[in-house]
Order: sequence, then structure tokens, then C-alpha cells
Amino acid sequence: MTRAEQRRLAALQAAQASGSGPGGSAMPPSLVLELYSEPVAFHRPFVELTGSVTAALFLSCACDEAGKLPGDSDGWIHLSTEQWRHLSCLSRTEQGSARKALRERGLLEERRVGMPARLAVRVNIARIMEQLQVQAKRNFSAFDEIDYSRIG
Repeated sequence: MTRAEQRRLAALQAAQASGSGPGGSAMPPSLVLELYSEPVAFHRPFVELTGSVTAALFLSCACDEAGKLPGDSDGWIHLSTEQWRHLSCLSRTEQGSARKALRERGLLEERRVGMPARLAVRVNIARIMEQLQVQAKRNFSAFDEIDYSRIG
């Protein structure tokens, strides 16, 4: 259990003990915010692209992190397993399975760097865009038949 999860559990237990939890009076806003912190979301098309909700979630988090890198960056993301867990809420095992699925599809590259060796990942944006275009053509083939000159 992560520290954040431990804090949330302790806060909930304290609220229940004081009678302000579920079934008691209203919870204080600070507790509600702690219990319902920012959601972890993923891009729905990534599920079909990756074949897995877990891999889609990891890929979405990796894309978000890649977007935060400086423009002159080489694209490698250097995060620990615990940092990935905080971002994605995926366990170490779930992260490994997700990364494997992404590597097999050519959507993610990995390398070990430094001493001690740490894992770095890089999102293959070109491959993702290529696969999303294939997916879009397959799922929305009727769009190719629309006469856009008549719209407007």
C-alpha cells in the first residue's frame, strides 16, 4: 500500500471513529478531497490499440509524461517503479505486464541506464499515430465515403 493510500485509509478510519464518516454527519471537505484526489484516466482508443486496459493506462501515463519533457529531450522517461505506481496506480507486476504488451506492439522502448541500473522508457509516437490511423480507418470506414464538399 502506498503512503497516499495509507493516509487515505487513516483519514477514513479517523472520520468513522469521530462519527463524521459514512453514516455519520458530513465529512469535512479536506477529507473528501483526500479520499477523492485526482482521477487516473486513460485514452479509450489505446485499449483497442494495446489489447489491454492496463497497457492502455500505462501508455496514457507515459504519453502524458513524454509531453512534459523539454523540447530538446531525447524522449526517455526516467521514473522509478514507485513513481509509475503513483501516476498510474498500477502494481509492479501490472506495470511489467503492461510494458511487455507495449514493447511487443512496438509502442514503447526500454533501456537500462546508470549505476545502479534504472529503467528508462520512450514512447514511440510515430508507431502510435500509425496504429491509431489504421484503427480509425477500420472503425470509421464510412468517413471515407462522406462528400465534404456538400457540407457547409
